[in-house]
This record gives sequence, C-alpha cells and structure tokens, in this order.
Amino acid sequence: MIIFVTGQYAGAQYIYPLIKKWQGKDENHPEFKIVATGASVSFWQQCHVDYVKIEDENSDSVERYMDVVKPRLIVLSASGSEELEHLFILGAKIKAVKAVSFIDTWTNYKSRFIYKNKDLYPDVIFSIDDKCTEEMIEDGIPAELIQEIGQPYLEGICQNIPPLGNRILFPMQPIKKTRNNSLGYDESDFLQLSLEAVNASGKSEQTHITTHPDDILNIPNQKSIEISAGKGIKDVRNAHTVIGMFSMQMIIGYLWNRKVASVQPNLKGKDPSPLSRWKLVPRIEDKKGLIKFMNSAADSNSTNQKAVLLQQIHGSLERFENCCKQELLVK
Repeated sequence: MIIFVTGQYAGAQYIYPLIKKWQGKDENHPEFKIVATGASVSFWQQCHVDYVKIEDENSDSVERYMDVVKPRLIVLSASGSEELEHLFILGAKIKAVKAVSFIDTWTNYKSRFIYKNKDLYPDVIFSIDDKCTEEMIEDGIPAELIQEIGQPYLEGICQNIPPLGNRILFPMQPIKKTRNNSLGYDESDFLQLSLEAVNASGKSEQTHITTHPDDILNIPNQKSIEISAGKGIKDVRNAHTVIGMFSMQMIIGYLWNRKVASVQPNLKGKDPSPLSRWKLVPRIEDKKGLIKFMNSAADSNSTNQKAVLLQQIHGSLERFENCCKQELLVK
C-alpha cells in the first residue's frame, strides 16, 4: 500500500500521470490512497479522482490513519506550506515506514523541509534534473538523500503542444501566505503593477487574471478584464503570453512556446523564478518594463535551453513508477 500525500496544486499535478495510469482496468499496480489538503483538493476534484481528507490535521490523526491503512511507502509533495506533509514525515519515522518527497519545480528547495524551525527530511527526495540537484545541494539539502527522477506532469503535457491562444494570462499566487514579506513583494504588489501596465497599454480586453485556490486577496472587478478562478493548464492553453511571479503556469507557458515574463517588484534576495533566474525569460520590476514586454515580439533565443530541459524530463513517468515500486520492495 502506498499513501500519496498532496498539498499544493502543482504537487497533485506531478503525481496525476501515475495515478491515471494505475487507475486503468488492466494495469497491475500497487494499492494506493491519496490524502489531499490545501489547493491540491481542487485539482483532484477537477480530475474526478477520489481522495481522503483528514479532518483533524494533527499528529494523532495522521498516526491513526496510518494504523488503519498500513502503508509500506508514503510519497509526498513538498509544498513547505502545508503542515500535513510534515506530519506524515514525522508519522513515517515513528511507524518505520519509508517516506519519499518529490520536488515539482525548481525553487524554494530548503524551505520545503523546515518544520518548526528545524530540518525535517524524508528518507529520499526526488529531484527533477541535474540543475535541480545542483541547486538543492547549494541550498543545503544533503546530497545523499537526492535521486533524480524528472517531472512526470511536464513530460506528459509537452507531448502535444497546443497552438497559441488569444489571451494574456496573469496567474495569481498566495505569496503572502507562503512567503510573508520575505521576497520584498507579495501578490498585492504584483496585481497593482500588472493592472497599471495593462490599463496603460490598452490590452485589457486580452487580459485574463486567474485566482489561486489559497488566495486571500479580493480582486475588485475591472472593466474589460476577465477575472476568474484559475483552471491550471486550461488557462495556459488559451493564452499567447503568461505573466506571473514564479508559478507553474509560467513554466508550462515557456515549454509551450508562449511569451513569458516574471514580474517581481522590489525583489529581495535570490530570485525564486527558475526561468528568470536562469535568464530564460525577463524579470520585470516596474510598469514601464512590463508595458514594453507586452508590446514586444516573442523571443526565441532560449530554444536550445528549452530543448535540453525537454530532453531531461523525457522518461519521467517511467522512472517515477519504477522508483515507487522499487521502494515498496525495500524493507
């Protein structure tokens, strides 16, 4: 028995290709259950996948659930902002059950494994690729815990890249909740700058602002601007441009040949967006820069880097499945 624990939307996306495969009628697969919390709940609901929600998210409830289910392996997303993930790692240590966490995107590595101001690591951490591994080690994660797997969700959605849409997508993120004021900005600053640039550029009718399931920000209605609950990949499919902070939609947009930019006004410290940190897309800090970007032509200078990234995530689902099955055999 495997328990998959998901916290954020992107974490649920990561394991969905494996869940979809294992749900096939003729597939010989291990027994599994999904425990969901946070924004991942909305993803499983949208995909019509059954999940368990632990009502009282505390250590006693987690250990009781493990006693009932009797897992041999726990596979966890590592959002860092959902206590339930940490509680399952602690429960796994108490019950002597193997725990494996996965990294779904190239950012915020170390902070995912800090609980109550102390390091809390699973037995194994699945990295995406060599760049991810390098940055994880630089961030302080022990190298002996890391195993490169890939990113099954990104691999799957890049097999058939859709044509460009007709929208400029601005996906929101709950920065205040997850990072407080540590970045020098939050979603309010991003929204204000974005609205100013959109209105000044005359592109309001193309603009689509999407809210995040964990948003606490109330966005006032804007004339000619579409504002709606985010639908993940569907929103990127309908766009020709994706402008965000450091969300997964930006990475999907980049891999799908959309125009992408990272807007981070008054950024403090290390850039959390892998795309702008690696200089694959521009990082913008003011209204003038954003207007210029929206009016510019698409840049194809990073085509080679994109090909390398696509090559590295090729085979991710197979590696993820094999590793899960192999970990079940380890006593």
